[in-house]
Amino acid sequence: MAKEWLSYQEQVSRLQERGLVVANADACERFLSEVSYYRFSGYFRYWQKDPMYGDDRFLEGVHVDVIEDVYRKEGEVADVVFAAIRRFEILLRTRFSYFYGERVGSGWNLVRGEGLASPSGIDRSDVGAHVLRDLNRSKEAFVGRYRDDREVDGHGVFTVDAYRDLPVWVAAEVLSFGVLSRCVEASVDSGVLNDIAGSINVSKSILPGQIKSLVYLRNRIAHHARIWNHSVLDAPALPGGRKARKRVEREYGKFDPRSVYCILVVLDVLLKRASLEGDWFCSEIVPRLADNRFLDRGIRYPRKYGEMDLS
Repeated sequence: MAKEWLSYQEQVSRLQERGLVVANADACERFLSEVSYYRFSGYFRYWQKDPMYGDDRFLEGVHVDVIEDVYRKEGEVADVVFAAIRRFEILLRTRFSYFYGERVGSGWNLVRGEGLASPSGIDRSDVGAHVLRDLNRSKEAFVGRYRDDREVDGHGVFTVDAYRDLPVWVAAEVLSFGVLSRCVEASVDSGVLNDIAGSINVSKSILPGQIKSLVYLRNRIAHHARIWNHSVLDAPALPGGRKARKRVEREYGKFDPRSVYCILVVLDVLLKRASLEGDWFCSEIVPRLADNRFLDRGIRYPRKYGEMDLS
């Protein structure tokens, strides 16, 4: 059965009918016109009695401002995280192309998949195919400058041979963060991964997983997905392994291993060891989480509807 269309005014009325306290209906309408009722529902359902089983009534005395503040503060956290990941991503591109050029080759070696064999089971040709696809998608003039338009297959798609003159540092600039992550992970045998890890004082055994977690979080933020009360499937390893967990918690506080907070801790460590930032976490994350206890709990301890501490 199709859902009925509701005007913004009707959406506010529905929230009020279900028990949400709305002191300023006009302000609530403006807010819903910015973020949509459906997006906002991913937040307000935590304050409903039993939405999983059809009871959409709100808990007694819940104000819309409380939930809206969680949404807006989450956005602030997402913005500073995105900016920090961007800095590390650019550094990673630089280090990868530098060490790959030194170890494997500075020309079209990357698009050919050279030096990308890995004992972890990553297929060299598969990684090279991802590199080629990203290059073919690029509309950047600096890529077109090195692309031979005559080298196409039967479907008009550029082949590997189209990039014979492409320097590796040019290729690295247009790879998606995800493909760059694949390249780093697959470069273990060539020594490139070891060089990158050594340059930022991180174990090569855990760096690929940490980068993957940054790719994951970056993509969620880029697509405006919720990071509050979101459980991460592939949690990154912390520096020092399980034995260092207590030391990490003394510095950063307690958190679930599959939380977004865990990725933020890893990001902070990488920023420090790469000498990009010295106190990013303390200056950008801690104050924002301290400003809203519900946001803090949802970032540290992701929970499903009905399971979160709302006290």
